[in-house]
Amino acid sequence: MFRNIKWIFLKEVRVFFGTYLAPLVLGGTAFLNSLFVLILNFNSGTNYTETTIITFISFMSTMLIAMLIVAMGSITEEKNRGTLEFLFTAPISDLEIVVGKFLFGTFVCAIISVAVDGLFPLFLYFFWKAPLYIVASGTIGVFLLGLFTFAVGLFGSSLGKNQMISLLISIAILLTLWVIGYFSHLFDAATRSVLFHLHIFTHFISFSKGVLPLSSTVFFISGTIFFLYLTVKVLESRRWRG
Repeated sequence: MFRNIKWIFLKEVRVFFGTYLAPLVLGGTAFLNSLFVLILNFNSGTNYTETTIITFISFMSTMLIAMLIVAMGSITEEKNRGTLEFLFTAPISDLEIVVGKFLFGTFVCAIISVAVDGLFPLFLYFFWKAPLYIVASGTIGVFLLGLFTFAVGLFGSSLGKNQMISLLISIAILLTLWVIGYFSHLFDAATRSVLFHLHIFTHFISFSKGVLPLSSTVFFISGTIFFLYLTVKVLESRRWRG
């Protein structure tokens, strides 16, 4: 099992770094982060609290974009190239395929969170004297959000016929979670509490304030597992349909 997962993971890494995706995602993320930070943050009237929150909101935006781009062709391109049928006929389970691809997504997410985004939190710490615990919690929040986004993107990629449709499906899921949480105040108390819990931004913003909320951590982790489970089920149904 672990051998198959490792093979899937290494295959995804070779494809990522052997194509335009690596410079596009990593370089683009670094550029957008620099642009957002320079435009929004570093002015004489900003304190470290405001700067930290704005910085991590910027990271949230770029992480969403980066992980959706990485995930949108993960399964779709396998179908288009005909290699998904090869995986189905090989002694590799659907769970191993999904876990291998998710580990690759985790790897890319870690690179972005630590190597690409990591420079800016350190700048907050040394230049703005932002407490280290805020820098650490914000980075953890960005990482968890990235994992959740990749899982959603992987599910979208399992459903779409091409990369654009996969991307639109993933965006629709994230926007739905965002919108129903944002408008949760229009419903009664019981429904409002449930819908508000699905608001991604509310869960993320706590991390940027130096808090490691258990409910938000559970939300991102359980949401990630849920969409990975759905992806496995989609692949299983596709395998049986032939």
